[in-house]
Amino acid sequence: MSLDYALLRTLHHRLRMLTDLDERIQKGPRKVKIVAANEASFLNALESAKQNLLELRKASNAKQMQLSEREAKIEDLKTKLNVCDSNKEFQLLKDRIAADEQANSVLQDEILEQLEKLDVLAEESDTAKQNFAKAEADTKALSAKVEIELKELEAEKKRVAGELAEAEKSIPIDMTVEYRRLVTGLGEDALGATNTETCGNCNQTLTAQTVNELIMRKPVFCKGCGCLMYLPEGFVSAK
Repeated sequence: MSLDYALLRTLHHRLRMLTDLDERIQKGPRKVKIVAANEASFLNALESAKQNLLELRKASNAKQMQLSEREAKIEDLKTKLNVCDSNKEFQLLKDRIAADEQANSVLQDEILEQLEKLDVLAEESDTAKQNFAKAEADTKALSAKVEIELKELEAEKKRVAGELAEAEKSIPIDMTVEYRRLVTGLGEDALGATNTETCGNCNQTLTAQTVNELIMRKPVFCKGCGCLMYLPEGFVSAK
């Protein structure tokens, strides 16, 4: 059997093109998955910032209500000072008022500290909102771009697959089964070019007998990786 190296070169080229197209087709969704994960992380950060802000607001409101209740209580105690029956009762009320006012002073400081934290958390929440909005827009833009690219790549893959199928019609009948077995197992590495010194796929060194068989266009399979080898274009060989 005399192999048509031009045919093998064409087959190998189309197989490599299909491999490249498959990789590019898979790459697009992976990129979308990465930016979508990034978007999700910004969403989590936003939700966390909102929750922290909400909890601190509740705590601040509770303290302000507590302060109002204490101030009202102090006013009530001050009113009672005017109707005391004894100096002892008067002094007890004054001491209680002083203690409550001191406690209120501490509470006011805590409220002021919370208000400062609220300003910080509000800024963090705004930043988180902006980051999420940008990430969301990036995901949508990339998804749209990848969708267009996938359609183009699928169309190109269909074209190349058609060219491969057409070229495969020229494979000698007695080589068809072996060719299919190699492609199924090795993909694009089912075929391999050689410079007559080493296999182009695995760099296995060729023997003189192997080189002679290649020059005679006999089917030669690499002893290293098992591919069907062929000579490059322009190599002078026997007819």
